[in-house]
Amino acid sequence: MYRPILTSLSVAAALACLQPSGAHAQVSSNLDDLPQGKPVAVTKPATPSRPAHHAAAAPQTSKASATNAPASSVKASGPAKATVPGVPPAPPPPVVLPPPFVPIQTHAPVPPADIKPVADAKTRTEALEGGGMRVLFAPESSDLNDESLKSVEAYANTLKDQPEKRVILTAYATLPGDDISMPRRISLARVLAIRSIFIKAGVATTRLYPRAMGRPDKNDTSPADRLDIVTESNPQPSESATPASGTP
Repeated sequence: MYRPILTSLSVAAALACLQPSGAHAQVSSNLDDLPQGKPVAVTKPATPSRPAHHAAAAPQTSKASATNAPASSVKASGPAKATVPGVPPAPPPPVVLPPPFVPIQTHAPVPPADIKPVADAKTRTEALEGGGMRVLFAPESSDLNDESLKSVEAYANTLKDQPEKRVILTAYATLPGDDISMPRRISLARVLAIRSIFIKAGVATTRLYPRAMGRPDKNDTSPADRLDIVTESNPQPSESATPASGTP
């Protein structure tokens, strides 16, 4: 009887198809060593469990039953409406900040410089059209002679009792060349000297507005080394900024 010769690889492949996953196959090149007349038990793989989304859906209520349901059992599907809060009758009270728990060191304001007259200073004063005073300085100098110093002090004394007016101090200076830094420094020294005289006379610092302009414009026909003192009335508060009666 003719028997085909099976290789070990053919036998292993055949047994692998019959055995379930994970089973051990007996591999041999001699067919007499294989079990005779014994059927090979084939184990069927277990049926996988159904996923959750394949579960049977719950029976839905028919339209008829939903229509016959009482109105109290039907919930609104739309979003709930928000309630608008009422407007309080009065604004909230101002927040009062408590004082700091540690003492804070305060410093007294810097006192104004004591301006002394210079005998040979070539300065003079004159009245401005429309009110005010002009102080004319010598080039490259911020010194005042005794006469000019007294004139400025007298004018400051007339303004100390007029708190409704503010004082604008505008100083200019010039130098040969195109330097813009040094003329501004000279004009600053002049305006600080006049400011100190006004503070000594009793004019509040909050009323003084010093302006060191430096070199004047090319179209300015007034003397270059000068300081103009001009007064302005404080702006009146507008009606919109005035609180209504009964409002804190």
